[in-house]
Amino acid sequence: RYELLGRLIEEYKVDGVVEMTLQACHTYNVEARSIEKFVKGKGVPYIHVETDYSQEDIGQLNTRMTAFVEMLRSEERRVGKE
Repeated sequence: RYELLGRLIEEYKVDGVVEMTLQACHTYNVEARSIEKFVKGKGVPYIHVETDYSQEDIGQLNTRMTAFVEMLRSEERRVGKE
């Protein structure tokens, strides 16, 4: 998985990685820390969101994703000026 993730990051020149896990999916939730370390080690912004796919957390997810995208845009503008 890490080899594939690394290839995809490089091949598609991703701006950021969003990892989403279900609240009850402990296997992937535990792995999220090592994925975060791997992605950030490649210099790519990362966000992990956990959801139960109900409508209860839609506001929080919207806020977090909007902030992440804004951070990516800000980084893009900063890099573009260099």
